Amino acid sequence: MSDTQPISHDYRSSMQQAALAYLIRHQAEHLVDGDQLFKNCVRHLTVALEVPSGIATNVVQLAWTEQYAALGSSVSSANYPTEL
Repeated sequence: MSDTQPISHDYRSSMQQAALAYLIRHQAEHLVDGDQLFKNCVRHLTVALEVPSGIATNVVQLAWTEQYAALGSSVSSANYPTEL
């Protein structure tokens, strides 16, 4: 699967859930550095699950938004990754 092919909703949803699970599992390791957590999550998807890097970045961004939108205003903006 290349970065230019459209991805199925099921695949994207599955990879987004995998990214969300990773973010939740590793959140405590990165209390100050949201950038590193984001990058590690993208790397996990690309290496462990063989997701193309462009797709991995997109689904991690969606999962990140889902995770921190659920937490509401209790999350400081300092934890949001600066490089998307």
